[in-house]
Amino acid sequence: MKFNKIYTVMACAAVLCGAASCDQVTEPVLQKPDPATFQIYAPAMQDQYIQLTEDGTFELVLNGQPSYGFSAVTQYRAQVSLDGNFDENSPELTPTGTGTLSRMTLSQLDLAEAITKLHGWEEKEDYVDQGEEKVYFRGVAYIEGIEESWVATSNSTSLNRVQSFFSVPKPGQIWVIGNYAGDWISPEAAQEAALEPYALSEKDDEVRSKIYYGNITFTVEDAGCIFRFYTALDGWDNSSVGCSGGSDSDTPVEFPDFVAGNTLTHGLAKTKDSFSFPNYCGPLQFKVDLNTNEATFTAE
Repeated sequence: MKFNKIYTVMACAAVLCGAASCDQVTEPVLQKPDPATFQIYAPAMQDQYIQLTEDGTFELVLNGQPSYGFSAVTQYRAQVSLDGNFDENSPELTPTGTGTLSRMTLSQLDLAEAITKLHGWEEKEDYVDQGEEKVYFRGVAYIEGIEESWVATSNSTSLNRVQSFFSVPKPGQIWVIGNYAGDWISPEAAQEAALEPYALSEKDDEVRSKIYYGNITFTVEDAGCIFRFYTALDGWDNSSVGCSGGSDSDTPVEFPDFVAGNTLTHGLAKTKDSFSFPNYCGPLQFKVDLNTNEATFTAE
């Protein structure tokens, strides 16, 4: 019995200690990050000649998460300057992917656009080839939705031999190729002017969203609507995006129930299988999302 009493006392003490521990559990408190501990490293290609291209990338590396006092999902960006001075108006580059890695992979096209903006060139005629330029960068970080988490690196770095080009952000396009006017127009560069009325475009405030909109009227009443999409004008076989779920044999996939007043959302695939609406002809509203590979069609 004596041992039982000892065990009972110890158990009660443990419960009380546990309760006290629970009372002491608190939510993590954000510390204002210290810029002195947030750094950007000199890039490996700092002194190499870099000819920027539309498809190229480059890398900048930060020394990890700022000193927030706890681990958090952090957004990282890179700001650009031509003279080493930065402010709230400095162009900002967003890394590829989620933007949550302190080792940032950045688009050379984005950098060309930033350099164009910093020079004040608005039209192609304004462009002056600067040759090799020294371009400065600093890193910034923040926690989404927490304004006081924003911090910039206390140092900057540079790429010392950058050959840029004129680039102003503009909405991207894809093309609808189909029977809207009878015979199909071939998806070739020589036909770009003829295909302009049948292009779908990103919105001005959604550049590089890969979401395209447009309206096209199909006029051959006894044929319905038959079409697929092309992401580049480089021939029939190279850049086609069509209806998912077909035979992948350049065969239309029919939707006989699609008629006036209907809306249809359907998957897309890299195929030459077309969409076919045999019982509808007239205005067709398009929304094509190449992120989710879905298209939405509305028959007015």
